[in-house]
Amino acid sequence: MDNIYKSKVSGYTHDGRGVVKENHLAFLDGAIRNETITYTLTQTGNKFSQGKVVDVLSRSENRVNPPCKYYDICGGCHVQHMNETEERDFKKEAVLNTLRRHIKDIEVNDTVELDELYYYRNKTVFAVREQRGKVVIGQFQKNGKDVVDIDHCMIQKRSHNEIIEVLRKLIVKYDISIYNEEKHTGFLRHLIIRSNHDDSEIQIVFVTNSKSYTFKPLVDELVQDARITSVIQNIHTERTNLVTSYNSVVRYGKSYIKDELLTKQFKVKDLSFYQVNHDITEKMYSEAIKRAALTKTDVVIDAYSGIGTIGQLLADKVDEVIGVEVVESAVEDARDNAKLNDIKNATYVLGKAEEKIKEIVNEKHIDALFIDPPRKGCDRAFLDTVLQVEPERIVYISCNPATLGRDLKILSEKYTIGPVTPYNMFSKTYHVEALVPLTRKND
Repeated sequence: MDNIYKSKVSGYTHDGRGVVKENHLAFLDGAIRNETITYTLTQTGNKFSQGKVVDVLSRSENRVNPPCKYYDICGGCHVQHMNETEERDFKKEAVLNTLRRHIKDIEVNDTVELDELYYYRNKTVFAVREQRGKVVIGQFQKNGKDVVDIDHCMIQKRSHNEIIEVLRKLIVKYDISIYNEEKHTGFLRHLIIRSNHDDSEIQIVFVTNSKSYTFKPLVDELVQDARITSVIQNIHTERTNLVTSYNSVVRYGKSYIKDELLTKQFKVKDLSFYQVNHDITEKMYSEAIKRAALTKTDVVIDAYSGIGTIGQLLADKVDEVIGVEVVESAVEDARDNAKLNDIKNATYVLGKAEEKIKEIVNEKHIDALFIDPPRKGCDRAFLDTVLQVEPERIVYISCNPATLGRDLKILSEKYTIGPVTPYNMFSKTYHVEALVPLTRKND
């Protein structure tokens, strides 16, 4: 029988596990701060151990019963056992603790979130596998290789759940071959659903292990749902954990769906980066533009500009927007979106941000810089270039507090770091978005 320990939970790890220190340092799934619990260890190590709660002896008022029946086995959510107050506080604390490893004197505001913390994801990515003779569609298990067969995911939009159920039946009806990861055989690997804010346009992506289009009868039946305006086949034949390849073919309708953010329209393709929570994105982008204190004479660089969202949302407030992006297809999409929004003062250049910024500053003065990098944060060469160029104001948006802290430490050489605001972009998971304004220090 496993040893059972008793302890009080002192706090949280960055990923929402409870921390106990009395018997040993251990991180526990499902624990809430200040509760007294009993627990067992599932894994021991030299520096820390991992475990799970057996019983809650003194229950926090912020503990709730997770509403999802898959919560204990699915790896998609992490903090459903916290109520909205505890989740909000945990995310603020996680951002603060992570940033303080790099910068001691930093201010973090309360977490901004929506009233509805479920049914928000406008992009669903589900694995498709055959397990024990049955087609399963869902998320991978927590700490496992099997796929959890999910008939209703509470963080995906309701329309996505409806469509997944239809797809589940059609895959069986048309006897679609299912991918086997170990043997690298079979056809259908993943299903991806993207939708705009009002579900008037929905895109379905079939990620397949060959270019064959034998599933056309399935598609013909699927698109009887008028909301589905785009069907894409992503042909992904590599033996890799990456979900998609760069080879996509339109099988029905358009190559994109069109969504509205604040006052602008954007075409979103299957491989486009686009924030997964529409309503919190509008709040965050509005605040980002406000914090930049823009004027009509400003020249703004939108680094890591993607399909052009934030730069085009602020274009009518400034003289010029210059987007810089290393992905060629994203540059083309940003230019297309600028035409869609009738924006004449935004241009987009292809290349590495650190190289293109040097070229731009040789021709014009840069007043403000927007940075929204991937999880790995900014390249050091880019940050060194920013310190050379010295734009007056910077707004940094990050989905990874660890790389944000690292980058802010470098920028703090010449910039004053303003209050950081966490945004609950990914509610019921431990992930968090953060926004921080920076202003150039006076010489």
